[in-house]
Amino acid sequence: MQEKSKLISRLFVLLVRLSVQSTFAMPGGRLAEKQIDDALDYLTKHYGEVGLERIVDYCVCQVRQISEYGADYLPKWKLPHSFGIKALTRFVTRKPGQKYYEDRWLANFNLTREDLLREIEDRSVHPLFRFIYPDYEDSTKRRALSTEVGYYICGVSTLLWTPFSSVCRSCVKSKACKVRTQKLYPEIYRLRVAEFKGKEVQNG
Repeated sequence: MQEKSKLISRLFVLLVRLSVQSTFAMPGGRLAEKQIDDALDYLTKHYGEVGLERIVDYCVCQVRQISEYGADYLPKWKLPHSFGIKALTRFVTRKPGQKYYEDRWLANFNLTREDLLREIEDRSVHPLFRFIYPDYEDSTKRRALSTEVGYYICGVSTLLWTPFSSVCRSCVKSKACKVRTQKLYPEIYRLRVAEFKGKEVQNG
């Protein structure tokens, strides 16, 4: 399965779970993978290049179509309904004004295209990705946990709050520390929250 096909699949599942049915799972197997690869090849031939923004646009277009039918439609849904030639044609021929309605639909779930783009960006090359959960900091965070002294130690010796740390989650200072982290390290905070939210959705 192509790497971009994996991104399409991942985002498609996320969107369906957030907007239609929280237990949705993408069909597996080699035929399913080929269907998505073929769809990506079609889009590549049509546009010349399929960037992350195009992947977001495609998934939004197709999942919005599903949502109009509601959760009762999902048992009848098949992969070609969203990745077959009719679905592909629907996407490449849609009018520019359709984005407005898609954005309004996303807003119903407190989402934007920028949010979705962050979900599939290549975090492996983000310079701050390694700081999403520096687990080596937990030993420091355990010192004087839930005290003013411990809060001070964290401030001078760690990158503060991360939702992945069980130590942070158990600390009574976590709420204040979360605000402090957002203020001092806004990009690290954004990455941590986005990654943790993605893990929660994947785990259903």
